[in-house]
Amino acid sequence: MTAPASRRSIERRAVLTMLAALACLILLDASGKWLGMRGVPVAATTWSRYAGHLLAVLVLFLPTHGLSVLRTAHPMRQAARGSLMVVITLLYFAALKLMPLAQATAVFFTTPILVMLFAAAFLGERPTWATWAAALVGFAGVLVVVRPGTALPLTGVLLVLGAAAGNAAYQTLTRAQAQADSPMVQVLWSGLVGAAIMSVTAPLWWVPGWWRDPSFTALDIAVFAAIGPLGAAGHLLLARAFRLAQASRLAPWAYTQMLLSIALGWAVWGDVPDAVALVGMVLIAAGPQLARLGRRGPAG
Repeated sequence: MTAPASRRSIERRAVLTMLAALACLILLDASGKWLGMRGVPVAATTWSRYAGHLLAVLVLFLPTHGLSVLRTAHPMRQAARGSLMVVITLLYFAALKLMPLAQATAVFFTTPILVMLFAAAFLGERPTWATWAAALVGFAGVLVVVRPGTALPLTGVLLVLGAAAGNAAYQTLTRAQAQADSPMVQVLWSGLVGAAIMSVTAPLWWVPGWWRDPSFTALDIAVFAAIGPLGAAGHLLLARAFRLAQASRLAPWAYTQMLLSIALGWAVWGDVPDAVALVGMVLIAAGPQLARLGRRGPAG
């Protein structure tokens, strides 16, 4: 196999790995919405998400790597990342109880725009005209999706925007930590910190007897058990994809998650965004692409 052919093969594997990761992550979100709609407390769902995540990663890596999976160069940064993930999850799962999956996913996709603005504000990166244009286009898309007259509750929209801001801060911290720790260590610490926080705070959020609801089915129990491994698999596959190919090659595929959210929302809950909301989603997706074109600059 020639070098270009080999490179194309690796890029195809990276794209397929990326798509598998996105499928896991949208199933994670749908599971959070499902459990919320079935009456499971958001905090209990969040606990299962991180306890199952931690267990899955330990089962996968502890036999071959031993305690080295816990070794990190910056434990406080990892604790901060894990804490942010817990906040993001709580906000987003709470929003999913109030909003359709597709619209919540679309608003959450303001994260790349917020990352660019955070980098300008906190990392000293100079914003270009394309950065500001991307921000304006992306937030115009949000306004179109959540326009007055829709049934979207303001509380849900604000919760998703809060989760997106937290995710932007999380990604900024991850960029700072990426050179110090392997993806395996980072994914394990996310589960460890999340499970620890939700377990220690259980007396504050525990609702006695919620699991005795006679309407709970075997499917509900299976979703509750699967939500953690889905999160771990999604993040591990995502890290693997970005090791196989450059971020610029994979970034456009991230918006497949928005399409998956539309399909899953329709299949499970019968939610279909109207034409105007779809236009807003396109604008949100277009924002980061505009910024990339600006960074690439004119050809010549």
